[in-house]
Amino acid sequence: MQPVFQNAKSNPLQNANLCSRIFFWWLNPLFRIGHQRRLEEDDMYSVLPEDRSKVLGEQLQGYWDKEVLKAEKEDRTPSLTKAIVKCYWKSYLLLGLFTLFEESTKVVQPIFLGKIIEYFEDYDPSDTVALNWAYGYAAALSFCTLFLAILHHLYFYHVQCAGMKLRVAMCHMIYRKALRLSNTAMVKTTTGQIVNLLSNDVNKFDQVTIFLHFLWAGPIQAIAVTALLWLEIGVSCLAGMVVLLILLPLQSCFGRLFSSLRSQTAAFTDVRIRTMNEVIMGIRIIKMYAWEKPFADLIAQLRKNEINKILKSSYLRGINLASFFVASKIIVFVTFTTYVLLGNAITASRVFVAVTLYGAVRLTVTLFFPAAVEKMSETRVSIKRIKQFLLLDEIPHTGIQAQLDEKALVHVQDFTSYWDKTLEVPTLQNLSFTVRPRELLAVVGPVGSGKSSLLCAVLGELPRLEGLVTVKGRIAYVSQQPWVFSGTVRSNILFGKSYEKERYNKVIKACALKKDLKLLEDGDLTLIGDRGTTLSGGQKARINLARAVYQDADIYLLDDPLSAVDGEVGRHLFEHCICQTLHKKVTILVTHQLQYLQAASQILILKEGKVVEKGTYTEFQKSGVDFGSFLKKEDEETEQFQVPEVPLLRNRSFSESSMWSQHSSLHSFREGLAEQGMEDIHIAIDEESRSEGFIGLKSYQKYFSAGANCFIIVLLILLNILAQVSYVLQDWWLSYWANEQSLLNVTVDEIKGNETRKLDLNWYLGNYAGLTAVTVLFGIMRSILVFYVLVNASQNLHNRMFESILRAPVLFFDRNPIGRILNRFSKDIGHLDDLLPLTFLDFIQTFLQVIGVIAVAVAVIPWIILPLIPLAIIFTFLRRYFLETSRDVKRLESTTRSPVFSHLSSSLQGLWTIRAYRAEQRLQELFDAHQDLHSEAWFLFLTTSRWFAVRLDAICAIFVIVIAFGSLILAQTLNAGQVGLALSYALTLMGMFQWGVRQSAEVENMMISVERVIEYTNIENEAPWESKKPPPAAWPHEGVIIFDNVNFAYSVDGPVILKHLTVLIKSREKVGIVGRTGAGKSSLIAALFRLSEPGGKILIDNILTTEIGLHDLRKKMSIIPQEPVLFTGTMRKNLDPFDEYTDEELWNALKEVQLKETIEDLPGKMDTELAEAGSNFSVGQRQLVCLARAILRKNRILIIDEATANVDPRTDELIQKTIREKFDQCTVLTIAHRLNTIIDSDKIMAYFRRNYPEVTQNGYVTNNSNERPSHPVVFETAL
Repeated sequence: MQPVFQNAKSNPLQNANLCSRIFFWWLNPLFRIGHQRRLEEDDMYSVLPEDRSKVLGEQLQGYWDKEVLKAEKEDRTPSLTKAIVKCYWKSYLLLGLFTLFEESTKVVQPIFLGKIIEYFEDYDPSDTVALNWAYGYAAALSFCTLFLAILHHLYFYHVQCAGMKLRVAMCHMIYRKALRLSNTAMVKTTTGQIVNLLSNDVNKFDQVTIFLHFLWAGPIQAIAVTALLWLEIGVSCLAGMVVLLILLPLQSCFGRLFSSLRSQTAAFTDVRIRTMNEVIMGIRIIKMYAWEKPFADLIAQLRKNEINKILKSSYLRGINLASFFVASKIIVFVTFTTYVLLGNAITASRVFVAVTLYGAVRLTVTLFFPAAVEKMSETRVSIKRIKQFLLLDEIPHTGIQAQLDEKALVHVQDFTSYWDKTLEVPTLQNLSFTVRPRELLAVVGPVGSGKSSLLCAVLGELPRLEGLVTVKGRIAYVSQQPWVFSGTVRSNILFGKSYEKERYNKVIKACALKKDLKLLEDGDLTLIGDRGTTLSGGQKARINLARAVYQDADIYLLDDPLSAVDGEVGRHLFEHCICQTLHKKVTILVTHQLQYLQAASQILILKEGKVVEKGTYTEFQKSGVDFGSFLKKEDEETEQFQVPEVPLLRNRSFSESSMWSQHSSLHSFREGLAEQGMEDIHIAIDEESRSEGFIGLKSYQKYFSAGANCFIIVLLILLNILAQVSYVLQDWWLSYWANEQSLLNVTVDEIKGNETRKLDLNWYLGNYAGLTAVTVLFGIMRSILVFYVLVNASQNLHNRMFESILRAPVLFFDRNPIGRILNRFSKDIGHLDDLLPLTFLDFIQTFLQVIGVIAVAVAVIPWIILPLIPLAIIFTFLRRYFLETSRDVKRLESTTRSPVFSHLSSSLQGLWTIRAYRAEQRLQELFDAHQDLHSEAWFLFLTTSRWFAVRLDAICAIFVIVIAFGSLILAQTLNAGQVGLALSYALTLMGMFQWGVRQSAEVENMMISVERVIEYTNIENEAPWESKKPPPAAWPHEGVIIFDNVNFAYSVDGPVILKHLTVLIKSREKVGIVGRTGAGKSSLIAALFRLSEPGGKILIDNILTTEIGLHDLRKKMSIIPQEPVLFTGTMRKNLDPFDEYTDEELWNALKEVQLKETIEDLPGKMDTELAEAGSNFSVGQRQLVCLARAILRKNRILIIDEATANVDPRTDELIQKTIREKFDQCTVLTIAHRLNTIIDSDKIMAYFRRNYPEVTQNGYVTNNSNERPSHPVVFETAL
């Protein structure tokens, strides 16, 4: 396996000095690079040694293992939370000191502000002592401001790193667990669920660590502020604190609601992602069946359910944010209303000290504290989900090792076992056999007889009920459904072993891969995708075999490796690979190729999990055993696999695609000529696109227009403006009131001595109350409307993206790995649903408040604009400089995330293979390497944000210092109210301005997700589904197909697969298509179905296929595909997604394919939900469902694409018989794998050489001479 990345740059943080660490100077070189050019992966710094995935994961795993053992002793459920706390409490507790210092400084700051305002209230130009004290207070205020600016960001950086460490450790543990899951555990989870744990649940750890300390800091700060306010305004302060105390239980109530909504949303998201996974995996079939619409409806319904929950939680979030926006206003209103009603006159110093103190506590109590409660409740749900996963059953460690002093051996005695204990009949029953070195055991039997389960028993995958399995030696396993991972062909074969040229070449030769590697552009260094999309099925099968042979193990378990290849290659593999290369090994071969049985040392015939015969080929011949007889049941019914009531996920999906090749009466013929899979279409997997530069206004416009119409957008803008105006007016009214009161007091003092006159309380208090109510109302309305518009945009963009994906040509899915497409639907849509609306609203509120603050400050003290202009210029420059790098870092983070998911998906698909080779450790290391690469990007994302924020806050601190000292210098021209308003506003501006700028950058970063989604809404589409001039309803009536000079390639720049093909297929003609792999057989079907647009003309009943809609064309042809695909959902939906047929028609179709009884035995009959990918049916049964679909469609044209390659002869015979009877009046095209399948065809199209098929009539080929060679010659040449 290849390393994921080369040695990255060393991390400059390791050698940075204290100043550099505080101000993040060590990042300067990176920003310079980002300013000059686009950042690449090579520019990222390596992960710090203590942050490596392996280190963190093993550390937490250790604590978790201890907790599990302790829980077992104490007979309780293990607590994942306890393990996390024990692992991280020391380092995290230390960060609590940061919080303590920061919050203490925030409480002390208003005291210095009050002292400065008092100096202005008692202003005496001749009092130099008071002036010096005032300068001292100004210096103290400045120090507090600077101290806060630095400390705040250091704290946030460290807690975010703590969150990253926890997330990385948890991902390591989840992947480690996934590799160890037992097959019974796999029933309880799905790939979608595990991907969701890795993409969404673990992200909660990134967020919760930030706010957790505020759970204790919030209440302590509130008590300190109350004490200071008591000294300032007496008992009135309690009224404000009561409001705060009412807000707190309200927040925890919100937290509980969030928690339950989060659980429900996660469940809906799981189902949606699982279904998306199935759709992407089965897209080729969906297109050929023209089933895009029912799947669009299904996903739309799932998404609707999910969005309903997201909207509810978003509205709660909106009210939460609005409560933060208006909380201080309500508190100040209640406090001063009480204060004046108790008969006190308000003064500027009291107003501004109280406002600043409430401002200090507001952030903590109304934002950080509820955020901590909300994130805690969400994290508890995630921890619970992860814990449930981590507690699933693991595969028992069999501890099979190579015994150097002992000979290799497989000994099975009286073995009985169940895949699912709820079933009455065991999977395997009383199985006994022994295989020694130099022995080949051939295992044969019909579909569902337990052949693959036998191999699983040897592997230790099948849980043992009774009996004994002894395995001595190292195992190599070849799965029936070949598994390849992302990497080169060579890395797939070496699978972690060192490269030895001579041995490697021998393996390549033995596995018949030499020719194939020559055809590949880069030979064995060709990169293949996470599903091996650039290879044909046969090539994948041989790479799988080569991987096993190269391992040089002691024991070889081969699960039907010959069914995926054509006859000649099959014989080569058997003779050169199995009989020669592996002749000294212990070999167990599951096969259906009866012609090879005589080479076996022993033959085991299985039926319904029992051994019906055991012995050598000679013994069977002497006793007159007829192998074929074991395939037939007494009542001549099709072999049926009992379907459990609980859908099993994996018991069939890897292995049961089996086929039984019977001896044809013409046994001298070459068996099977077609090889599974596409031709050698080598499609390069593109690097994931990464847009550059600024996020265009067009993206914003598309985003908002997806969420609402123009009227709603205008309403939204107006609401935002009104909310902010009322917010500012409320503050201004309070300061105006205080000024009027002080002016009145001064006048009264001058005229009548000490008599105090009161203002008209009803007028001032009434206006104040009205403004407060309006502020609260607009604040809440604005929040809810923003969430409504943005969540709606997410819903619509998701639907457009999905529709676009459905309309994309097949080539798109070959070029883009599943992980990449799923990433758009999981992570990016997750951002649009969850984080982006929240960040957007936060940005809008903060931005408008900054504008409001500056407007008021300039109105009060016009000269504030002088320092504002240069500061604004610096801000603008800094922001642009920061975004150049930040955007690239965020994009790198997105693209380095995809391989983590792809690797997980791929590993789950090849789980048995990985475990058989004991390669868990290697795969874990590869996963850790992918994680470390992502951590490099994430680390830069965190640190670059802090670099920016520290600089912004430092500039704001300078602004505060200028105002503090400037007001003292200009003391003669200012009054206390003006100074109080200017300074208190400057202090709020300090935190708020940098937050607003950072949030604007955050919005831009998050808009990358919108950009990525919009990119997928604009994929190049296939031709329209319906045409304006549809063909007649009865078309095609005859089923005549004409290929007229057809050229076909899968992409514009790809190789031409079919060249100048001209063929006439008459009405009701049966045509067999044979030829060597890569000759272009499957491309013929692709051209017919227009999976890519063909050149030349294809006419069906004189109608040009390119002139009608794709659905008009595809609905009129039936296909029985090579790999049968069932989807999660009911059997009814799998047969009839459009609800076009009656129950009677559906039951009749099932009866025709002899599946009626099997379906009737299901608990809900046709309405029973199938397991993921229909994996509780054997492959043979799934193939019969595909045949039932074809029977229902009653089309004039039927295409069979090697459909019988994976079924036993009974099922094959049934399919052939049904086709002969039911499709007698149809034109039938059969890509054949067995001779008896095409022997009675009217015509045979034999691909003698690539691109040029030759058509033979009535079973003979006419060549240039006048001879008429027999069938075998045809096939010799074709091969």
